[in-house]
Amino acid sequence: MTWPAAITLAIAVLGAVLGMLNTWNSINDRRVRIRVVPKWSIAPGFSGMAIEVVNLSAFAITISEIGFTIGRSRGPLPRRAPIPGQMFVDGTDLPIKLDRHGSFSGTFYTNGLEDLDIGKAYALTTSGVIRYGKSPALKQWIAGLKRGA
Repeated sequence: MTWPAAITLAIAVLGAVLGMLNTWNSINDRRVRIRVVPKWSIAPGFSGMAIEVVNLSAFAITISEIGFTIGRSRGPLPRRAPIPGQMFVDGTDLPIKLDRHGSFSGTFYTNGLEDLDIGKAYALTTSGVIRYGKSPALKQWIAGLKRGA
């Protein structure tokens, strides 16, 4: 192989690799990515739970529902217990729009959730994408519910 042919081949291979990386990056940018983190929420006169939803996508999304999975799943999706709007401490109503790399922390009263077999926290977008999250705070809260504390 001559030098000009080897250089041409190297440039062609580099172009093909860069093209594949660009395609992968483009596909990845169009995907809905959110992080769901259950947390303790402590404020003057209030102690409870919060579910933080962080939009990691490159575009705005709308969260239509947050809550907990309960019991065993039946079918492809687990059973869910959404947090109703009247349970939010600050009176937030869903759906809520999250801008690119924005976040929302829904702080809510835990009354009425004691009897549920809670598994994970979840967030559902208006486009039907659902993501789940667990944390040490959620595990501690569930353990406290099981002890009856």
